[in-house]
Amino acid sequence: MRVITFGTFDVFHVGHLRILERARELGDCLSVGVSTDAMNFAKKNRYPVYDQHERVQIIRALRCVDEVFLEESMEL
Repeated sequence: MRVITFGTFDVFHVGHLRILERARELGDCLSVGVSTDAMNFAKKNRYPVYDQHERVQIIRALRCVDEVFLEESMEL
């Protein structure tokens, strides 16, 4: 079963890692949506510390993550 989760993952810390590891345990494939800089600005009126490409690199490097994509909208 594929599990999908989303987040900003700015200033990555152990709490981020733990939630991703727990999500991975729920299925056999973990896909992670990393919110874009523009989406973060629209929601919080500020940009993340690390840009979206750096945050994608960090998440992609994790053993528990199988796929990473940019989340551009909260709309379906």
